[in-house]
Amino acid sequence: MDDETHFLEIAADREAFVLCLALGTLEAMRSGAWPLGVAIWTLGRPAFMQPLKRGGVAAEVAATLEDADELESLANLCGRPAADARLDRMIAAVRTRLAVLHDHAWHARWSERPHERPDTPENSI
Repeated sequence: MDDETHFLEIAADREAFVLCLALGTLEAMRSGAWPLGVAIWTLGRPAFMQPLKRGGVAAEVAATLEDADELESLANLCGRPAADARLDRMIAAVRTRLAVLHDHAWHARWSERPHERPDTPENSI
């Protein structure tokens, strides 16, 4: 894993952003573009998941996404079709929640360091 760190500031209502990020990651794994093991280091990381479970996304979606770190093991034990079926359920849950948030566009910007505050209108989120 690359040790370089980048910071992305996301508007206070981060659920739409997180769900779009999750959907893209899940779709990439489902299509085979990314291996299933990537979920352990992306969606399944405690540093990513714990804030979501405390209120970043709907509880049922957070519970669904929490299964992402088990996808590779599921494929190894039960075969890729079982992992694909789980991915399909996860993708459906994220899409269902996103449909409810259709008027919640996400806003983000890159910053040089954490907690940097925008000082110009073009930098605001």
